[in-house]
Amino acid sequence: MPITTVSVRRAATALTALVLATTAVAGCGAPDDGRGRAAPSPGAADTTPDTDPDTDPDTDQPDSRPSASRSAGTATPAPGGYLTLPLSASGRVPVLRHGPRYSEGGKGAAGPGGTAGRTSGDRVVALTFDAALSPEDAKRAAEDGVRHDNPALFTALRRAKAPATVFMTGVWARTHRDRARAIGRDRLFEVGSLSLSHHAFTPDCADLPALAPDRHLAEVREGLKEIRAAGVARPTPYFRFPGGCHDDRSRRAVAPAGVTAVAGDVDAADTGASDPEELAGRVLKKIRPGSVVILRWDRERAPATAAAVGRLVPELRGRGYRLVHVSELVAAAMGRAPAPSPASSR
Repeated sequence: MPITTVSVRRAATALTALVLATTAVAGCGAPDDGRGRAAPSPGAADTTPDTDPDTDPDTDQPDSRPSASRSAGTATPAPGGYLTLPLSASGRVPVLRHGPRYSEGGKGAAGPGGTAGRTSGDRVVALTFDAALSPEDAKRAAEDGVRHDNPALFTALRRAKAPATVFMTGVWARTHRDRARAIGRDRLFEVGSLSLSHHAFTPDCADLPALAPDRHLAEVREGLKEIRAAGVARPTPYFRFPGGCHDDRSRRAVAPAGVTAVAGDVDAADTGASDPEELAGRVLKKIRPGSVVILRWDRERAPATAAAVGRLVPELRGRGYRLVHVSELVAAAMGRAPAPSPASSR
């Protein structure tokens, strides 16, 4: 979700970067409204520490000490070599909203001397896609002959040689096994989990059915199991809460799965969008160095996304951005270079 470790000294150096680059708040890249749901994102640089009352008494910040047990000692990569962010002192999974921010002048804004990134002026952005399907939707789709994969999007990303991280539900992977396998075997893509069923981990989350609390951990583990069964041999330990909704209880419940939760700070709001130009423009207005962009991998619900990506990727590169996987942002937040990975690609 290997044996390389981060020393205590190095962990201390990375503390500033980790606090600046991550915040344990709810929603797809927005601050928590107190109920584990998204509220409007501020325009200023996000240097807000974890609002968790469980803080390190010496720093008055969340406990950022990397650990083999994810609570004390030294950091150990998850299986496959992927790094995960450390748990809070009270044992809650961290939530990554975006990578380290950098000033326009190229000076590293996170970490001493800009050490949180590969270079001090690195302008990176991660494109992420939700391949969401619930059991209820899968049943309706089978009855209506509707598919919720998106081969045109797969083709657009490959044509543009654009790295992306795809968060799949287990039901989506099971229903579209051929597509899940193709994504998992392509070097351009990383695969994370969106749970098994795309049911909510908090009450009152959009229009999603809520899970019983005792199902939270099983949803993460069973979702990963289905993703592997579909032919994704090396899924990442990165998890997205369905609907972006989470709270203290759900973050503690899923901690034994060894995951880092990934939210985002730029929601494309592409569900139902029909104009690719407008959709790409909406993303470009919000993008900043280190951003995590949230899009949908669903030809039925997000029909304009594939065409929008064809416009978005060259424009981002024209503005000097480098497209990266989520794993690179996690590594930057830890003050580390990303581990070599078959999923890595320029």
